Amino acid sequence: MPEVKKLHEDEEVEEIALRISDEEVEIIDHSGVIKGKISSKQLAKKALEKKTLKFRIKEAINTKITTEDEKSLPSLRELYFDPHLLIYGKRAGEVKGSGYVCPICGIEIDEYGYCGCGAGSS
Repeated sequence: MPEVKKLHEDEEVEEIALRISDEEVEIIDHSGVIKGKISSKQLAKKALEKKTLKFRIKEAINTKITTEDEKSLPSLRELYFDPHLLIYGKRAGEVKGSGYVCPICGIEIDEYGYCGCGAGSS
């Protein structure tokens, strides 16, 4: 039987994102008492809601995930290395352009109204 990974409930997700894969881990409190289990997909869903990995594991314990979430949510590793995915919910290459070019920096303004210098969104 494989050993179950245990993490402290007060650890920051950003610090453990590269250490956990897609398995469930046990959450323990400061006394070593098991508080429950959590999956990396629950952590990923909470990270996407918060748009950051800077939150404690215990904040995601009650996060519910569906079968669809299991298939569509990125891994914590992907969120760690791709801040665009974490903040906007899609990879940079998936963002559509608007067809308009910023007169200041010359970069196309994207679907969110952003360009290279920020003036395109004004």
